[in-house]
Amino acid sequence: MKLFTKYNRINVISTVIIFLIGCIAFAVLLRYVVISQIDEDLKIEKNEILTYVARNKHLPGIIEVRDQYTTYEQVASPVFIGKSIYTKEAYSTAEQEKEIQRIIKFNVNVNGRWFLVSVSKSLAGTDDLIHSIIIITITLILLILITTFFINRFVLRRLWQPFYETLQSMQNFNLSETQAIHFKETAIDEFNYLNKVSANAMTKAQRDYQTLKEFTENASHEMQTPIAVIRSKLDMLIQNENFSEADSKYIQNAYTALQGLSKLSQSLLLLAKIENNQFNEKADFDLKELLESKINQFDELWKGRNIVIDCGISNCMIHGNFYLLDILLNNLLSNATKYNIQQGTILIYLVESRLTITNTGANHALNKDALFKRFAKQNSTSESHGLGLSIIYQICQASGFTCTYNFKEPDQHIFSISF
Repeated sequence: MKLFTKYNRINVISTVIIFLIGCIAFAVLLRYVVISQIDEDLKIEKNEILTYVARNKHLPGIIEVRDQYTTYEQVASPVFIGKSIYTKEAYSTAEQEKEIQRIIKFNVNVNGRWFLVSVSKSLAGTDDLIHSIIIITITLILLILITTFFINRFVLRRLWQPFYETLQSMQNFNLSETQAIHFKETAIDEFNYLNKVSANAMTKAQRDYQTLKEFTENASHEMQTPIAVIRSKLDMLIQNENFSEADSKYIQNAYTALQGLSKLSQSLLLLAKIENNQFNEKADFDLKELLESKINQFDELWKGRNIVIDCGISNCMIHGNFYLLDILLNNLLSNATKYNIQQGTILIYLVESRLTITNTGANHALNKDALFKRFAKQNSTSESHGLGLSIIYQICQASGFTCTYNFKEPDQHIFSISF
């Protein structure tokens, strides 16, 4: 949910709740005030009747007043009234219908005779007034909500526009570019501060990237040269027949270690280049042709180890870097070969933008948590440097592919790449 939508929702809900509570409280208070005023009028009317009787020794005549009704009823003795003022639904002769009335009753003695006097006032006008006020209040609430909605929609959207422009600039940011980062100046201090911090962070990232890129390029050149020199010297020593068998063994071990160091150096440099996005050249090509070429390269090796191959390859057009895809397939097939068993099997299927390579091997599943981590070895005695699967994972990440591993009993290890 966007911040703008979240704010609008909270603002509208809280405004509606506040206005509804206020409207209900206002209606209750207004009704209380109006009824209190009517009660005061009824008490005044009672006092006037009692005063008139005391002075004139008879009941005053009934004067027709709108929404007010007075009746006299002769009784044998004073009537117990209880609550003197109350609300009751009664029939109105003037309106010819039932209506809610506020009534006061009291006893009065006129020349030795008792009368029950009833004075009532209609609440119909009061209810109509309250209804009108409520309707007006609700209308005002709706107008305020509509006005607030449009203000939030247009004014706040404009206020937040610099923020979205900053996000767009950060989304389009490319580490490989060397041009300076600039953001538009805004009238909002917080956005200017955000732009300043973002520009500094992005500039620092560019500098760090350039430094790492230069190190990668220099290391790629400088490390290979001494390794090549050492290898050539070892080649010359190996050809010397004057060494004893023990010396030859030591030289051979050094040569093997140097080859491992060379592979390790190349793998680490490759990982650094992938992480630095130095393989930006991408194109569309058919993976089927590249996969078939790789299978032909491994064919002799598989025959030498009596490994049975089963293939099901369909056309699969993908978009990616050809060099990285070549390394990806090479590492997948090398992994399936290196950790296979004698007279094992390798199943290779390329169907519907999904490559699955299954090989026989250890009769237990590999540790998925450490499978694609650098220098993670499933077998401590393995001579591998533990970067092959890490390179596969990094290539998939850089290319937008998904790499998964599964184990099927008794000994099938399944690696799947979804393009």
